[in-house]
Amino acid sequence: MSWKKLTDFPDSKVIKPSYDSTITYWKVENGKIWHQWKKLMKADIESFEVYESNDFIARDKNFVYHAWTKLAKVDRDTFEEVGDSYWKDKNYAYLEYETSIKPLKGLDSASFKYLKNGYAFDKSFAYFCGKVIKNCNHPTTLRVIPENKNFARDDENIFYESAVLKNADLKTWKLLENAFSRDEKSIYFTARKLPRVDIDTWQHIYRIFSKDKNRVYCMEQIQEDKSPDDWNKQKVIAHYKE
Repeated sequence: MSWKKLTDFPDSKVIKPSYDSTITYWKVENGKIWHQWKKLMKADIESFEVYESNDFIARDKNFVYHAWTKLAKVDRDTFEEVGDSYWKDKNYAYLEYETSIKPLKGLDSASFKYLKNGYAFDKSFAYFCGKVIKNCNHPTTLRVIPENKNFARDDENIFYESAVLKNADLKTWKLLENAFSRDEKSIYFTARKLPRVDIDTWQHIYRIFSKDKNRVYCMEQIQEDKSPDDWNKQKVIAHYKE
């Protein structure tokens, strides 16, 4: 997307619909720039631009702003959108989250690489939605798994978002349906291991339900009141209708 001067908008206002009303995100009023109900005291009107795909990011000839907050440490001329709320300038990579935009822990723009679906890394850390993936010891080897982009892997571990699938064997691990996966010893739902599962008889039933010869599972939780002998897809569908 691109930057556009605030004074080029009709009435020098950025107004967008919200539910059954509208919100004025940016405006020029009484010789000052405003974001919603707050005034930016020293923003330069003549050079002030808003980022068209983001209602909170703007800049003037000197600074970048997030809503009414001046981002004095952000380099105005190299600041750019990367994806999934990640931004960067010549010095740092950042994450925009709700009412703030803050540098990532690695403090390094040169080695920062955005992957997709919230995943990124730099030479020091791997990230999911800006959160450091603690068990990723080799961040530059992180790769998103194409079949389900909520999963990623490095040269040691499998991850679901920022959580590691504990003790998953990379050689035998494979993705299944509906966020289930398995290796030669375990079944996982997202990053959580199904307890006491008989892996040889385990099967996915429908959506988040599965079973083995002994138990029925909802996600990774054992369903003590359900029998694997008669719990099938039709029962799951009926369960959802209830």
